[in-house]
Order: sequence, then structure tokens, then C-alpha cells
Amino acid sequence: GRRAQGFELQGATGLCDEHFYRALTAITAAPVEWGGRPLVLHNGDGIFPAVFDAIRTAQHSVHIMVFIWNDGTLSDALLSLLTERARAGVAVRLLIDSLGGIRAPDAKFIALQSAGGVVEWYRRIEFGKLTRFHKRNHRRSIVVDGRVAFTGGMSVSDEWLGNAQSPAFWRDVMFQTDGIMAQRLQDAFVQSWHAATGEILGGAEYFPSFAPQDDVRFMSLVASPSDDVHPIRTLFWMSLEAAERSITIASAYFVPDEIIRNILMDKARSGVRVRVLAPSNHTDMPPVQWAGRYYYAEMIDAGVEIAEYQPTMFHSKFMVIDGRWSIVGSANMDVRSKELNEENVFAIDDTVLADELTEAFDADMPKATIMTPDAW
Repeated sequence: GRRAQGFELQGATGLCDEHFYRALTAITAAPVEWGGRPLVLHNGDGIFPAVFDAIRTAQHSVHIMVFIWNDGTLSDALLSLLTERARAGVAVRLLIDSLGGIRAPDAKFIALQSAGGVVEWYRRIEFGKLTRFHKRNHRRSIVVDGRVAFTGGMSVSDEWLGNAQSPAFWRDVMFQTDGIMAQRLQDAFVQSWHAATGEILGGAEYFPSFAPQDDVRFMSLVASPSDDVHPIRTLFWMSLEAAERSITIASAYFVPDEIIRNILMDKARSGVRVRVLAPSNHTDMPPVQWAGRYYYAEMIDAGVEIAEYQPTMFHSKFMVIDGRWSIVGSANMDVRSKELNEENVFAIDDTVLADELTEAFDADMPKATIMTPDAW
């Protein structure tokens, strides 16, 4: 009884028309806004130079929220830089999920804390609160001075270094934003920070003024699923339902529930090209892969094209509809992201971004094995 057994759209909407936006806003409570186009960053070699350069320029604040934090080369380099900025008077705040950060090097945070940085843990295991422990903070945001921000699949662990050149280094993408989009990622951080610490962040140093941007129309969904309202699922379903030509899904953990499977199969049967790229046996969560593969046969039979990326763990998370509407951020195509995790995503109406993500998908396909009916 935790969700409707199926979705059905009453009333006509088209992808990105006013009725489409109105229906999404009513369900998700996310407003339609205008902002600048995100910059797509590929793998560690593309991600971390941009992230580190932004942090080096910080004048007021650096806010980092991640799911996983593991000891290693990346952790050491990032903590060194953050400690340097904290000593320079920059307010450094880290919010780490206590489950994802179970292997974080606690002793190595001491230098940062001594310099004035603050490290907090989201929902540590405590007696009396065990029934909420499975609801995790999966949001990803790095926000510098409230002006420049990053989101996507990255966490702090050495798997995210390099250029996906071997199984030791993952394939992933991040998105660099500024202006109003950066402030929406600041919103995601501030909300989770308040939940963990009680501290409320406000003022021009955290939410500075900036020139209006009108490059792309977008929605920012900062999701905290309740028992009955699952806005990520609704955003996914409404986007898929509106597709007329193509659906392109890159998913690190592809376990679509019945509602999402049905719309994907219905669209494929109607002539929409539906493509999915998921991890191969290079996965950090084999049980999740087994669960996803359970549904391959019926989806392939319906015409859904499924491929598995072979060189290394595939951790990219994005969806592109009809070469126009893109969904990017922290959410996976699984029940945890839809019902249990704190997540943050952008849904963006922009053909330039959609083309760039589709090109990245197409470039990864030669490195993937297509799950044909006979092979499967």
C-alpha cells in the first residue's frame, strides 16, 4: 500500500508544454525556472580539475554533500585543499552519509576541523532510531560561494579518479552549474545540513545575487520521499510517458519497478526507440545487477534495447527524452532513489545538453555488450 499500483494520465500534455510543466509542478512542488546550461564533465580526469579549481577560488563557503567517502589519494588531496581554504577563513562544511561513509578516515578530518571546518554525519546508527536507518542521504552537491556548483554521480573514493581506463577507475559524469541552478544545489545542501545539525544557513554569503539567466528552462527536484509521495518516480514516469521518438537511459543501478517497466515497454511497442545502458559484471553491487537482470527478458521482448558497459563500473546517471528533455543528478533507476533516499535532480529543457548526453551515450555503446534476445 505504499504506492499506487499504476499511473494513468488524464488530460492531454506534450513534452515540455505548459500542461506538462503544470502537472509536474503539482505533483513534485518544484517550480519551473530559467537558468544557464550545465557543463558536462566526464570521469575523474574531467571532474576533479574543475572541482578543485572552483574550491581554490572560494572566498566565503564550500559546502560538500556526498554519499560515499573512502580513504585514499582523492580523500587526502581534497582534505588538504579544504583545510587550506578553512585556514584562509572560508567556511567549509562537509555532510557525509554515515552508511556510505562508514570507511571514511575519521582521524584525517581532525586537521580540517582544527582549521575551522565542520564535518557532520547524516543519520548515524542509534538505538531508538533504527527504523529510519535504511533511509539514506544519496544527494550529491558541491557548492562554492553559492555561485558555482556540481552534481551527478561522484563521491569521494579513488574509483572516481582517472579516465575509466581500467576496472579500477569508474565511468561517470558530473555537471557543473552556476547562477540559479547553483543556488538550487545550495538549497539541497542547506536542507540536509539543517536536518543533520539544526543550523540554518541564510544571507548573501550563501545566496548571493546574480544576473538573470534565460538559457534553459528547468526544474530542480530536491526529493525527501514520504510513505505516499514519491516525486522522483512521478518525474520519471511523466517524462517517459511524454516521449514520442526516443528514450535514452544511462543508469548505474537499473532496477525499474513495475510502473516504470510498463511505460518503457509500452513506449517500445509503440515505436519509440528505448535504449538503456547499465553496468556489466564490473559492478560494486552484484545483487542489484541480478535484480535488474531479472526483468531483461520481458523488456527485450517488448523491444527495449539493453546494453551493459564492459570496461569498468558504469556509474553515469541521466535520461534523455526526444533529444530535448534531460534528467541529471543523484538519482538511480531503482526503488531506493524513488522511495527511500534523499535525492536531488535537475530536469532540463535544452537540445544542446540533450545532444551532448546522447553523444556521450553513443560513444560508450561500442564498449558495451547488447543484450539481444538470442544472446540473453
